[in-house]
Order: sequence, then C-alpha cells, then structure tokens
Amino acid sequence: MLTNFFKTAVRNILRERQYALIKIGGLALGLGTCLVLLLYITHQLSFDEMHPDVNRTYRVNQTNIWTPDSEAFSATGPAVSSALSSEFPEIQEAVRVYAPGTLAIRSQNADGTVTAINEGNIIAADSNFFSFFGFKLKEGDPKSALIGKNKVVLSDKAAYKLFGNEPALGKIIMVGDSMRAAEVTGVTEQQPDNIHFHFDYLFSLYSHPEIKEMEWSWIWTQVVTYVKLRPNTDADALASKIKTAPSRYALATFQRLGMDYKEFVKQKGGWELYLQPMRDIHLYSARLGNRLGSVGNIDYVKILGVIAAFIMLIAVVNFVNLSTARGSKRAKEIGVKKTLGVTRGSLILQFQIEHILITMISMLLGLGVMEVLRLIIQPTLGIDIPLTGWSKLQFTALIIFMPLIIGFLGGLYPSFYLTSFKPVTVLKGKLSTGFASAGLRNSLVVFQFTISIALMAATLIVFQQLGRLHSMNLGFSKENLLVINDAQKLGNHVTSFRDEISKYPGVVNTSVSMDIRGGYEDIYNKEGDSKKVSIIAYKADPYFMETVEIPIKAGRTFDVNRPSDVNAVVISETTAKTLGWSAEEALGKKIEYLGDEVGKQEVIGVTNDFYFQSLRQSLMPTMFLNINAKSWGDTRIVLVRFESDKLHELVNALQARWTQMEDIPFSYTILNEQLMARYQQEEKIAGLFSIFTILSVIISVTGLVGLVAYSAEQRKKEIGIRKVFGASLGKIYVMINTQYVKLLAIAMLVATPATWWLMQQWLDTWAFKTDINPMIFVASGIAELVLALICVGYLAIRAAMLNPTTVLKDE
Repeated sequence: MLTNFFKTAVRNILRERQYALIKIGGLALGLGTCLVLLLYITHQLSFDEMHPDVNRTYRVNQTNIWTPDSEAFSATGPAVSSALSSEFPEIQEAVRVYAPGTLAIRSQNADGTVTAINEGNIIAADSNFFSFFGFKLKEGDPKSALIGKNKVVLSDKAAYKLFGNEPALGKIIMVGDSMRAAEVTGVTEQQPDNIHFHFDYLFSLYSHPEIKEMEWSWIWTQVVTYVKLRPNTDADALASKIKTAPSRYALATFQRLGMDYKEFVKQKGGWELYLQPMRDIHLYSARLGNRLGSVGNIDYVKILGVIAAFIMLIAVVNFVNLSTARGSKRAKEIGVKKTLGVTRGSLILQFQIEHILITMISMLLGLGVMEVLRLIIQPTLGIDIPLTGWSKLQFTALIIFMPLIIGFLGGLYPSFYLTSFKPVTVLKGKLSTGFASAGLRNSLVVFQFTISIALMAATLIVFQQLGRLHSMNLGFSKENLLVINDAQKLGNHVTSFRDEISKYPGVVNTSVSMDIRGGYEDIYNKEGDSKKVSIIAYKADPYFMETVEIPIKAGRTFDVNRPSDVNAVVISETTAKTLGWSAEEALGKKIEYLGDEVGKQEVIGVTNDFYFQSLRQSLMPTMFLNINAKSWGDTRIVLVRFESDKLHELVNALQARWTQMEDIPFSYTILNEQLMARYQQEEKIAGLFSIFTILSVIISVTGLVGLVAYSAEQRKKEIGIRKVFGASLGKIYVMINTQYVKLLAIAMLVATPATWWLMQQWLDTWAFKTDINPMIFVASGIAELVLALICVGYLAIRAAMLNPTTVLKDE
C-alpha cells in the first residue's frame, strides 16, 4: 500500500510540476536560510562549554571605578583573588589572567640567526590556569607548565612560526625590550574557536614584574579574575556576600596611597563585586567588555533567531497557502476514490505522504542552500559559521522532524477537510472552492510581506546609522593619517626618527604620542576642589595638534621651547565644562592627580571637542599631558599625515628606515580604517540583514507567483466573459493585481510601527544616532510592490491575453 501511495505522490508531483517546483523551491530556500542561521546561533551559544567544571566557574566583575556613571567592567586589581579565596570557603580556587600588551619576541635559529617579531596575542596567568580552561597540550605538562618565573606555553601556530617542525619544549625565547629569557614549557593543540579568548603566548604570571609590584592593589585594575566554586555551592547566595568585599579590603590600598576611600566611592554610589558565569562572558559582556578578547552580543543572536523563525514562517506560509489553494482541485479525485470504496484513512495517508515527500525533497535541497549560503557568508562578511552544530542532537532532530511537521501542516486541508465531504457533494460540484473566499490565505500573504518589508526597512536603518558613523565629523581630520605602531621600541631615538621622516616626500606633518586609539582613564580634580572627575588622558608632543588637526579654542598647545610645559596640560572643551570653567577661564587653572609624581598640571590650552573613542559612548572629558610628563604610560606611536597619492612609496621608505634602527618588524595602520573597524560587528550584521532580506523577498514573491497563477487559472472563465463584453487588457491586468496591491499596502501599514519601535530601541544603544526617516518604510513598501508586480506581471498579462473561445467553448 505504501508503495502505491509513493507512486501516486510522485505522479501528482510530476503532473503539477510547475506548482511543485514553486513549493519545493520556496521551502528549500526557507529551510536553507533557517539552517544556516541556526548553525551560527548554535556556534555563538556554545562558547566556553569545553572548559572543565564550566558550570561552577565565574568571572569576577566589579563596579567601574574609573567612570562617573558606575557601570560594571570585567577587570580587577591583583589583590582581589587572594581576598576572595581567604574569606569565602565556597570558592575552591581562583586564577588571575593578565594581558601585558604587545611584546617583542626573539628566538635563535639553528643557523645562529635571530627571528624577531612583535606579538600582541599574549597573556600571563597563575599556575593553576589549566584547571580552569580546557586548552589541551600536545607538548608539556599542564600541571607544572606555569610554575615559576619566565615560563611560557606557546600555541601550535606560534611554535611553528618560531621553531618550524622542531620540538619547542625546552627552547628559550627572549621577551621584551629587556630581552629576558623565557623557557618554553608547553605547546597547545589547535585552540577551539568558541572560547572567549585565545593566546599565542601564555606566560607564568610572575614573569611580568609589574604583577608582583602591584599585588597589593585593588585599583590597578589590569587583571581578570576567575573563581571556581565548590560543588553544590549556591552561586546566588555567594554573589550577594562578595558584593561588599571592596569596603573591607580596598581600604588598605587607599591608605597606602594616602587617599580617602569613602570620598572616592561616594560619587559612584558604592563599589561592588559581581559573579558572571563563564558561559555568559562571550554574549553578555557588550557593556562589561572583555580585556582578553572580543565579545559577541546576545541581542544580535536573538535578532537573528527571530529572523530565522520569520523566514521559516514565510516559507511554511507559502507551502501551506499553495497546498490549500491547489488542494481543492483534488476534490473530484477524492469523490471518485471514495465512491470506489477507498477509506478516508487511506486518503488522509495518501495526502500526508505526498506532502511529506515534497518537504523531504525540500529539506535535501535546503541543506545544499545552507552550505552555499555558509560558503558565501563566511568569506564575504568574515563571519564564522562552522559545521560543529551538526554534533548537537537538537540540530539533527530538527532536520529530521521539521519536514514531517511542515508536510503534515501542508496536507491538513486536502487530507482532513476535503476527505470529510460526501462523494455526492463533491461530484455534483457543490463544494465551495472559490479563491475569493480564501480570507485566511490573504491574511497569510499580508503576514509574509509584513516580515519582508520590516526586514528591508530595518536593513536600511542599520545602513543609515553606519553611514552616519562613517560621515560624522570627529573633531579632527581622520583622513590620511598613518600610525606607526610600537614606536617605544626605538627608545630615545623615537624623536630623531620623527624628525627624520618628517622630511620624507609625501609627509605633511609628524608627531609622537601615546596611542590615541586607547587612552588611560583616571580620576582627577581641579585645584582647591575635592570633587573627583574621570578624565581620559593622553601624552602628546608639541606637534600633535597640528598633525591631527584638532582646533585650539583657547590658549595654545605645547611649545618645544618652553621646558615648563612638561607640567602643563591641554584639555578638551568638555573637560573644561565638567570642571566648571569656560574655555577662557580654564587657562592658568591647575588640575591635580594623586597618582604617580605628576603634581599639579597647569592648563595652557583648550581644544574643540573630538572623538577618539567609539561613538557608542558619550563624549568623555579628555586631556593631553606633555610627552615627557612623569605620569604612567610609556607606549608610543608615531603619527604621520601624508599626501594621499604618496602612501605606497612612503610606507616603503618608512619600513626601510625602521629596519635599519630596529630588528622588530615594521607595523603600521591607517587610522581611519582602524577607527571604522570598531563597528565591524554592525557591518557584519548589516550584511547578514541584506542577505536575509533578499531571501525573504524572493520566498515571498515566489509564493505570490504561485497564488497569482492559481488565481488566473480559477478565474479564466470570468476573464473570458469580461473580454467578450469588451474589457481591455489593461483593465484585466489591474483586476488580477488589485487585491495583491491592497494586501501589500496593508503589510506596509502593519510593518511600519513595529519596525520603527524596534529599531529605535537599537538606535538608543548609540550615543550618536541617526533619526529614522519615514521615507524608508515607504521606499521598502514600494520596492516590494514593484518587485512583486514585475514577477507576477507575466502571469497576469498571459491571463489577460487568453482567447475567450478557448475557455468558453464548453459552456
């Protein structure tokens, strides 16, 4: 019996192959799109699941003591670990991880030559690191690899770069400008992608002397602290207890510095610690940050999940719509079979097998669509969509059961509704199958086009916001600025290097400064006032303002001929306002800092406001200290403003001169490109939106083509009669399409308020945001309408040109 059902199903599919192709093609697109999104979402949700005891491991976050609004962040002082371990027995162990920044790495080759490279993917950790994190070693013992000073574990990539195919264990590398020796005590296997940080060099923590020097500190927030709880510990209860730890332990740090702890935290409303599950770090740290690596965004994962669901719904709606519409044509077949004694159960099974067969074919094609999309998206947008999701039981179950469920839904109308009628009713033609009565079908068409219009409008708004970010005046000239990285490697020769390259062809201006892509945020106050203000500070030489082209609003910048300027500062207009001064009033005033040996700094100039930070953040108070000031911060860059047509020749010249002075490879970036890279995640999401918007439109229009074809077939006698009575081609074309124009108009009205509200919530996460233009929704609706009319136009015209004698001859 089942064999006959399959044969009948195949014959029916072949007999109506045009409609079957539309159903299979639309459903395959929807399934493939849904699956590729689910692969991405599964990958994002799988971060850090490979670590031992991951469900008992937490990162310690704390109040961001460096910002006035007191948001939390993910770094702590070195002393936090020991304090928590000693006071709370619920904590089994703790580990600290430190990111020292870029370091010079040198190794001696077999022929005696030295390989020298600049490496930035470096961390250092306590010796129990491998009991927290699931990195596997192919060389070395994880229990002892980080015991003692100057021990280093390499990634497999770093080991190959330094030593080729030779065993790395026991080899010596030279680290940093001091060229201290470090022994290789381990090499990792290939590191998994789904982990919230990666490393090429993992040093034992005390290989970096600054850790030992600052181990007493709660405010040198340069380490990341993780704790592992004992089995069966109530994490929520512990989290509430450790909140107040700073009030007991940080006090000693402030006494050592001669600072008032209560006054320090007064304006912040307290200083608290928080526990964040390790599994949450990747997706739930958009505001907390991740000092050791990049972060994802759970909001984008949720949005893509909703898009996957909606695109799947569009495809299912198409399938059900077309199955319902075409199902009524099978009414006489059902009547004849029932007359011949075929039971209703057999008919139900036949229709269900037929529809499930179609959905299974669609799923097979959908897997191909998924792989094509994956291979397009990964290189085009730089988004990793690994096939690791296949290992998930839920994903495999979805692939098996989804066709069964969709096939069942598609077969409901013919298998349960049509088979319920008596044969005499069907064979006399008394079964109502008019297309005009299909109110549910029209509602489903409105639903799918609402989603398509909403996706199109959302995509346009995302691109509009990105356009604002790219075109916004940042308060300085970001174009044609080249950054020479790690200029501190040149030591005392960095000034002579700047002076020399300033005379190169194509160079307009040069300057030495701290890295303006970062900056150090710290607490300052104006002289005679105890109110603390958080200010981002940079060090810069006298040529900086001219090089980056930041206008001076009042006063002056540093003067190379004034030695007293070593104790002077240039502040931004926002800094002046925050301290209660106008630009002119600020001149001659003094700013105090309790750290280092800086002393009081005289304000000699006020600049217009500028934005070195991400535009997600509000404008922060900023100031420049003299490049020779005694404040903390020794990293240096050389900024070069160049003529745009001389870049290639200039880079070659700079690299040649650098190589003569330093054995570490020359590294440079174009500032504007790097600033815009901050919004790379949004660029990728916009790209995904574009791809899935196009697919949703294709699926929706495909379904509309099928419905219009069915409508034209159902109404061919009506069209013939109208033509006999003189209806023109144009009037018949309009008649066929009018109802779909109305449905698209309704879809646009439904999509507009919901999309407007949702996208406004997203825009509100930016400090600088675009205004939503209502014309975006009008343009989206018109674009959808025009595309739909073009695609169904052929069918409508073909129906309108039908010869009346062909359809009326048997009346």
